[in-house]
Amino acid sequence: MGRRHFWLDLFACFLIPAYTLLFAGSVEWFGTNFSVIAVTGPDHYRGFVYWGILAGSYFFVILSRLAFGLPRRWMRTVVRLLAVCAVLALAYAIAIPYLPEYFPKYAALHVLLAAGACVLLMIDLQFIILVMRRRDPDRWAGPLRACWAMAAGCALLFAIPRMVSTALEVFFTLSATLLARRVFLLQQEGA
Repeated sequence: MGRRHFWLDLFACFLIPAYTLLFAGSVEWFGTNFSVIAVTGPDHYRGFVYWGILAGSYFFVILSRLAFGLPRRWMRTVVRLLAVCAVLALAYAIAIPYLPEYFPKYAALHVLLAAGACVLLMIDLQFIILVMRRRDPDRWAGPLRACWAMAAGCALLFAIPRMVSTALEVFFTLSATLLARRVFLLQQEGA
């Protein structure tokens, strides 16, 4: 399995975590977030765009590949549609700078799109897990628990500062990336 999943492991276990942590930097993780960091300078905005391309591409590819392993055509269509919507929401969120002082309506749209991308991604992953769990409940119980633990972790990280923080964004990015990898590997083993 080592060489077979080299690219998956490279992106999920190294590139996305490393770039996410580098972009987050050493700023106050509970007092700011990626959107605020992005508007502090052109280099930061460029870094935000690169992070979005890296994460969005990964999730689009992995979710599209996961769709192939689903038993029914409508299930595959749902997964692909949710993946496209999540990636488009992320792309539009990144394209709209977060400047609430100057453009409050666009800032609200930015937040809505960014949150929507995360919610759609989680719904997509959970849908895949639930479909696969119908075939083998014991084998897919772990990823389902991980999905719920991730949601609980996100809720806790939102509740601490009562805002979307860098800590929440780093946690969500890393845990969703690794969960998608785990689901993909489990699906491949069962194929």
